[in-house]
Amino acid sequence: MRLLLDAAIQDETVEALRALSPDLEIVDVRGEAAFSYQTLVDDRLEVIVGPRTPADLGQVPALRWLQLRSAGVDHLAADPPWRHGITTTNARGVFAIPIAEYVTGMLLRVRQPVAWGRDQAAHRWPEDAPLIEILRGTTAVVVGYGSIGREIARQLDALGVRIVAVKARPEQRHDGDYRVPGTGDPDGTIPERILGLDGLTDAARDADALIVTVPLTAESRGLIDADVLGALRPTAWVVNTSRGPLIDETTLLDALRSGRIAGAVLDVFVDEPLPADSPWWDAPNVIVTPHASGVTLRYFDALVVENVRRYLAGEPLLNRVDPERGY
Repeated sequence: MRLLLDAAIQDETVEALRALSPDLEIVDVRGEAAFSYQTLVDDRLEVIVGPRTPADLGQVPALRWLQLRSAGVDHLAADPPWRHGITTTNARGVFAIPIAEYVTGMLLRVRQPVAWGRDQAAHRWPEDAPLIEILRGTTAVVVGYGSIGREIARQLDALGVRIVAVKARPEQRHDGDYRVPGTGDPDGTIPERILGLDGLTDAARDADALIVTVPLTAESRGLIDADVLGALRPTAWVVNTSRGPLIDETTLLDALRSGRIAGAVLDVFVDEPLPADSPWWDAPNVIVTPHASGVTLRYFDALVVENVRRYLAGEPLLNRVDPERGY
């Protein structure tokens, strides 16, 4: 079986893959600038571990499975490989820990007095120390309760934050996707409530933090609209680590400029890379990061090895993309 490797993994993981079977042939194109999916022709290639398939699938007639390094699959929406009978698996669960730590850290950060930084820069010890805003006892509304949302919930719950989850299928509490042991909320027991998308606006009224982790699909585009943003408290923060088009950016920017909400932590935007003249760079009470909240070399390797083992053994693969839902 021939496997094309076009994703960042450790060298020792490549050796672990080779050790799975003497019949496994790995074509390693990691870091090869000359490699192109447009010119890829291989009638024996069965598996791709990489970002996409060739546009002309006739060039790879034996291709059966695509393992993505991303959790999102929206970059494949124009011509999804699963429509051509190619099993597609994503990296759900791989980014749960780093993104959850990013969210937790940011929510702690925005509650620290800004005066601290000014006083340190001025070498000034204030007579009266400013009050710290406490995270414990606040409410986080987590929109999208997959692997990332569940690990965010686990970490924030440990800090005493009340969790309300909003998901497309609230009746499905169990999470059977790849998960680092000891993390997440596989049985869906942490939230005080799990609501459907029709309950999002009402849930937003109670949010001290509205955390967006839902995947981008045709149905979820613009999900965080004027109604949802208008329901937020003046003290609420919006955190988006998923995809920019999930939020009505114009309405969010207006809410921030007018002071109608407290602030936003944005790792993703409609336009990426963010243009130098984007208003987001200087928007009030906004923390901008470059789509980097999940960047890590950990965890994906274990998923690849396990899924290749399952493929060779004829067992069900982890993280299969649901063709009907598009993620």
